[in-house]
Amino acid sequence: MREISKSMAKAAADEVTYIYLITDTAKGATLNSGARRKEFNNVNALVRKEGGQCRLYSTRGSSCDFVSIITGVSPAAAIRIAEGIDSTGSVKARLVSALEIF
Repeated sequence: MREISKSMAKAAADEVTYIYLITDTAKGATLNSGARRKEFNNVNALVRKEGGQCRLYSTRGSSCDFVSIITGVSPAAAIRIAEGIDSTGSVKARLVSALEIF
């Protein structure tokens, strides 16, 4: 049986980071900056309501338009946040969970 190192045990005890790969839909591609900012603020409010923290990165030119990194939420809250992001209709979010390993 494989032995678990102390660093691996520590990582298992750390909190999960949720990564949302977000792409614009046809509706989202036509939004003005004011409407876009309002959607971002609504998502940030949802994350804070769930007790988490959020960092949003613009990744224009890559396979997704935005990457959102959210920490401090439960798995159920992460799913609710993904549904909240998708409910706008202007973007589609893909949820990935991760543990820091180094």
